[in-house]
Amino acid sequence: MPLEPLRALGPFRLRVDPARVAAYARETGGDCASVPLAYPAVWLSEPSLFSAVHDLCAELDVVPVHESQSFSYDKPLVAGESYDLSVTMSREEAPPRLIMAAIVATPGGETCARIETLLRLVPRAGFGSAS
Repeated sequence: MPLEPLRALGPFRLRVDPARVAAYARETGGDCASVPLAYPAVWLSEPSLFSAVHDLCAELDVVPVHESQSFSYDKPLVAGESYDLSVTMSREEAPPRLIMAAIVATPGGETCARIETLLRLVPRAGFGSAS
């Protein structure tokens, strides 16, 4: 059950960079001929989106640990094209996690994909100090 209301972020206009697609495909065993289905995961590191996650985790004194991610497509993404990514964030208490639900749409508003990312929120104190 969510702890707080959904927080909407975006839309962020993001481009499917052909060089980044090729590198991602090589690293994940893709065919390099099409945009890998999990490619939108790289967009989570975009500063405008990552800063919202970073700020929330700093406020809660937690570390986000990737738990799961799912992708559902209406149509494939095309290398070189730009898309709008809209994200809603909510938190759950048991277990403590951040839920990020995203929609990838064309600049004209046509939905291409839906993404859900779950990040387990682990208390920073639980990590201890590295020796």
